[in-house]
Amino acid sequence: MDEQIAHLVSARIVQFACEQAATILVFEHLGNLKPEKGRYSRRGNSKRAFWMKGRIFSYAKYKAWNEQIITSRVNPRDTSKECHRCHRLLIRYNTGQPLQGYTPGASLVCCEHCSMQGHADRNASLVIGQRLIARSQEPRKEKPLAPVRRAGRESKDSGVVLSQDATRERRPSADDARHGDGNGHGTAQERGRRMGRPLAAIPHQLRLPLE
Repeated sequence: MDEQIAHLVSARIVQFACEQAATILVFEHLGNLKPEKGRYSRRGNSKRAFWMKGRIFSYAKYKAWNEQIITSRVNPRDTSKECHRCHRLLIRYNTGQPLQGYTPGASLVCCEHCSMQGHADRNASLVIGQRLIARSQEPRKEKPLAPVRRAGRESKDSGVVLSQDATRERRPSADDARHGDGNGHGTAQERGRRMGRPLAAIPHQLRLPLE
């Protein structure tokens, strides 16, 4: 049922965008949904809300792309509290309530500064669209280039220990490497004999099988 609802809602969003000859869909990048009521626990309701929100966005994204409409997301901070005209804080209320304070989830909004009144969802939608336009008009910030390092080895005067520097003055012995030249069966036993340790001195459990 959740899959079906997500497809129906996303299809209705894209249908409305096509009717309005829109070329871009703008969503809020929601990340703090906190449903308080539902059939499941609060954590379960929150996970289902996040899942549904993500499904609607994903389905609307590819449905809109098929209609040559692109999608984008903006910061959702205070989109329902901001007036789309003067960008001041709003009064949010339900029918029959006094014009004061802010009631989360109420259907109506009123601005004391510019006397704007209307539906809360429409006002929030206009603010979301304005944020995308404002973001597109901001100068593009180029990523600073990484500092170019000069080729060559670091001077020893700097005190930095280089990995290429030898850590000991004595030359490493090559005798151990020569023992592996044979790389065949019985190499370990032959090495043990050359070192002067008889095979009988090795515990039976540690002996390698001889062929």
